[in-house]
Amino acid sequence: MQTCLDIIPDDVERVFVAYSGGLDSSVLLHLVANASGFEVVPWHVNHGLLEVAEQMQQFCIEQARRLGLEPRVDRLELGGLERNIEAEARRRRYRLFERETGAGDCVLTAHHADDQAETFLLNALRGSGSAGLRGIARRRRLGRALLLRPLLDFSRAQLEDYAREHEIAWFNDPSNRDLRFDRNYLRNQVTPLLKSRWPHFHNALATASDLQAETQTLLDEIAAADFEDLRREASGGIATLDVAGLLQLSPGRRKNLVRYWVAQRELAALPNSRLEELMRQLHADPDSLPEIALPEYSIRLYDRRLFIVRETPAPRCDGQYDFGRADAIEIAELDLKLRRRQVFERLGIEDAEQELSLRFRVDGEANDDRHRLKRLFQKHRVPPWQRDLVAQVYLDGRLHGLLL
Repeated sequence: MQTCLDIIPDDVERVFVAYSGGLDSSVLLHLVANASGFEVVPWHVNHGLLEVAEQMQQFCIEQARRLGLEPRVDRLELGGLERNIEAEARRRRYRLFERETGAGDCVLTAHHADDQAETFLLNALRGSGSAGLRGIARRRRLGRALLLRPLLDFSRAQLEDYAREHEIAWFNDPSNRDLRFDRNYLRNQVTPLLKSRWPHFHNALATASDLQAETQTLLDEIAAADFEDLRREASGGIATLDVAGLLQLSPGRRKNLVRYWVAQRELAALPNSRLEELMRQLHADPDSLPEIALPEYSIRLYDRRLFIVRETPAPRCDGQYDFGRADAIEIAELDLKLRRRQVFERLGIEDAEQELSLRFRVDGEANDDRHRLKRLFQKHRVPPWQRDLVAQVYLDGRLHGLLL
């Protein structure tokens, strides 16, 4: 089993082992502790979700030190969450790993063949496509570091044999028996039945996952080429998709591109029902401004382009900022700092010592320039949801243009 660590590149200087204290991570830590060529750091993340969380943390500290290693311990506060607690804990844990590691580092997690089989089954039951059915990746980038899963070829039974042979202690997490969690139900109720009929079923599902990974790689390559053909740059460098070009693709290829586009923004995948609705909206009247809304973001159609709009609170502006003939312009609400010279350069006109003002739309406030302003927004193809944050440039009290 020691050869599984051959997956670690020679240029890695520091190895973090994600260490919960359970069987899987205890075996992995024992393997890595007996390797050489890099610094080893056991990394325990306490989410505070279990009654035994403090006991698990203390166990991990003691076991790491028995191996001659100094552990790192972090706490993540998840209070107030009522749904998807496991998924959110996992997301925050990986964000922590990414934030706190750098070049020359790698993070090892102890996922094994049984985990891979369970992930395949869970994703299949959720109706996932090849992106979900490819299962747990053996390796991927984690910011500037590398994330590796060296135990994916080994079953839990093999890990138990290794632990007994080497007299490795581990912490039995009582929550692993809680059948309210889907993965626990599969592990404790479904998997034993599958093994009784197909003893090596996890090998078959691992092969299926590998095939799906190959399929997804091909789909991503096709989507990347389509993305380069159909991407259109909007203000701020935002990548949008050309609707006319999308409609020239086959339905399957069209949906594949949208999935890829969303994934590139590191956003949650569109549920299939919402993706189908988006495909129908591509034929909508452009003036209707159709929108597919999700909790984290929405996809909107404007000017025959698709936009991804993150659902984050927009800063509020006071409406008008008078700078007179000052050389510097600063608006704290937008973290905007400009030189007067830059404003005139962006407008493409000469500075004739005019009185300079920047204004923003204010809900419910009348604007005598509203018709000209609407034409300017349309001319510069500014989407409606961005217009409140676009500065209107007034020179000597007259609307001259937009600061884009």
